[in-house]
Amino acid sequence: MTGQINDRVVYEGETYSLVGEDGEGLFDPADHGLEVRPLSTACWRGFIAEYTVVGDRLLLTEVELGLEDPDTEVFGVRPRGRGHGNPPHTGLEIPVDFTGGLLIGRDFVRDLYVHMGFQAAWKYERVHELTFENGRLVGSVDRSEEAARERAAPPPERPAFDARGFALEWINQTFSRRYR
Repeated sequence: MTGQINDRVVYEGETYSLVGEDGEGLFDPADHGLEVRPLSTACWRGFIAEYTVVGDRLLLTEVELGLEDPDTEVFGVRPRGRGHGNPPHTGLEIPVDFTGGLLIGRDFVRDLYVHMGFQAAWKYERVHELTFENGRLVGSVDRSEEAARERAAPPPERPAFDARGFALEWINQTFSRRYR
């Protein structure tokens, strides 16, 4: 398996990886009648989104989609440039009506990379939790110290090895970005 490509969040002028989510309303191709397929083994879900916090609003500003016809117009925009599989749709400013929390991380600690799923928030040097209500930023908390404590803590004991059950649980966990 392969580590998965994270969505991105541009916050306070810097680009972060979206490493955790707890809420509803982020971009989903199916909500727009788009049927996607994997872009690569590093993007099984078939899309990569970029969100930008502008003022207090969350906007979808770029999306790369694993569409059968890579030249498909989305949100009135044709794709252009190079992506991870298909060219991305750039220059978007689509309001995102997300309510909940997003964990964003920057400065990934490469020694902690696991070749499976999405990387956990604690594997980043800088971590912020952003809270939104109906697409408006209502809170931001720096979680970097908590991530550092988790990196410094001894690893948890592994549960008794049950080849099928343990492996499936771990795989499902690595492909989920839920953090609460």
